[in-house]
Amino acid sequence: MANGFRNSGSSGRNARRRLMLATFLAVVVLLLNIALGGKLSSLARDIAAPIASVGGKAGEAIGANGYFTTRGALEAQIAALQAQLQQEQLQSGAYAALEQQNQSLSSLEHLAQTTPGLAAPIISSIISSPYGTFSIGAGSADSVSVGSLALTSGNFVVGKVSQVQAHQSLVTELFASGQQTPVTIDSASVVAAGSGGQAIAQVPHGVTVAVGDPVLSPQMGNRPVGVVQHVDSNPANAQQAVYVSLPVSLSSLQYVYVSP
Repeated sequence: MANGFRNSGSSGRNARRRLMLATFLAVVVLLLNIALGGKLSSLARDIAAPIASVGGKAGEAIGANGYFTTRGALEAQIAALQAQLQQEQLQSGAYAALEQQNQSLSSLEHLAQTTPGLAAPIISSIISSPYGTFSIGAGSADSVSVGSLALTSGNFVVGKVSQVQAHQSLVTELFASGQQTPVTIDSASVVAAGSGGQAIAQVPHGVTVAVGDPVLSPQMGNRPVGVVQHVDSNPANAQQAVYVSLPVSLSSLQYVYVSP
């Protein structure tokens, strides 16, 4: 402990000596500069000026080298190329969307030649609706009325118009939960009960039903409303359970053909 205090005291004295010596030297230099009429300050400036000049010339040389200029130009060029690529991607996406719409409309063209009505865009998400409905961009101003049929390009009935506004209508899907649709399957007249995206019909065991058979609706001009997807012909049950679905995914539809 004693050694520690001695060391501490010795260090403090050394620090004070150095401070006093530095102060003394500063006073001496200041007095000498005054006695010489400021020549020491002038000499210091003369020494510092070349050093500053060398630093400035070095900066000019680096700038003249073009390193920073080239790097800045490259960064600007990269940013421009990235913006151009993004713009081309957006244009490509817009072109693909337009081409898909044209294909959808072209697939409905043959219906216009044989069936009165019009092509209407689907303006709401089919798969997000919890009620088995979707909206189309056509209404009473386009001669759409309640009960009009919404058809796919294959002439399958997707649903019926249930509400109409001037330029927009609501379509209720035939296979929405709770919907009952009279149909015929291989000449058997039954009712297809919607269960959200598909329907189930009870068919007598004596009726031959196979996967892929068309399911027609006499009340809708004998148009198809779906195809047989699966048949549960368990003899323990009183009837066969026939599962019916559309041959096209509803989520892929962009347009429907609306016919009175």
